[in-house]
Amino acid sequence: MPVAHEEDTARHPERAAADEVGLPEGDPQVRRDRRLGNRIIGGLVGAVLLAAVVGVLGLRGGDELDPMFEPTDVATALPVGEAAEGAGATGDVADVPVGFPQSVDGAVSAMMTYGNAADAALFRTSQERAQIAERIFTDEGHAASGLTDQAAAEAQDRLGADALTGCAYEFGAYKVASVGSSDAAQVPFWVVVSTWAPCLRGAGGAQDASDVDIRWTQRTSTLRWDGRDWRVEATVSSDDRVPVPADPDDVAVTFEERARLVGKGWTLPADATEKIAPDFWSGGTR
Repeated sequence: MPVAHEEDTARHPERAAADEVGLPEGDPQVRRDRRLGNRIIGGLVGAVLLAAVVGVLGLRGGDELDPMFEPTDVATALPVGEAAEGAGATGDVADVPVGFPQSVDGAVSAMMTYGNAADAALFRTSQERAQIAERIFTDEGHAASGLTDQAAAEAQDRLGADALTGCAYEFGAYKVASVGSSDAAQVPFWVVVSTWAPCLRGAGGAQDASDVDIRWTQRTSTLRWDGRDWRVEATVSSDDRVPVPADPDDVAVTFEERARLVGKGWTLPADATEKIAPDFWSGGTR
């Protein structure tokens, strides 16, 4: 979920208890002038992990889509998995959930959690940012992440200290691309997973999202087990070769439309929803 930031406070550790409600009639926040120019992609940046043969599909005016997507016009349903942001964590570091189980679901939950933690870390203190980076990345992942004090200063200067950032995974889906194990029990020690979700950047508040840039983004990450937790080794982030809903500014995509857009092999997270929580645009979900 996106997070609103304040001075030296990047995230709220608890999920809001408010009931979820649908988008208001007329969608006033949908029709707006979006600030598209420069943007900050904080945190996860890495080497391309999956070789792909790109095909031309009939979405977004003929843009090329990653072949892991198989858009279809046939009404279908995606399975609901056990993984979700923060699911299964047993502890925290600087308010970031950590300590995920050594399972595929644990790796997927860690990927969602650490993806948003890296974004949020741009708005934390330098000491907190270092603590977060040390725990969620391998050495290689940290070196490639771009999670530096300079990047943080630029992000705060451009977006403001109270910016709304992060990906709303509950409105997306995930796909496990590959799993590595080294014993007969098939306990995973590395997992490659992709997520597809709306990612937000900008100043939001209440029901007003006029200054929030919404981009449908695919992130593919390799996570490695370090003996106590999953850590991100590398990530590639894309938002220019992915399917987008009929109205890209509407994050509350139905389960049926998600299935149509991404196709076979994708899974809804455990906390998947079709409704927007009352405090979604103000970032009060953490």
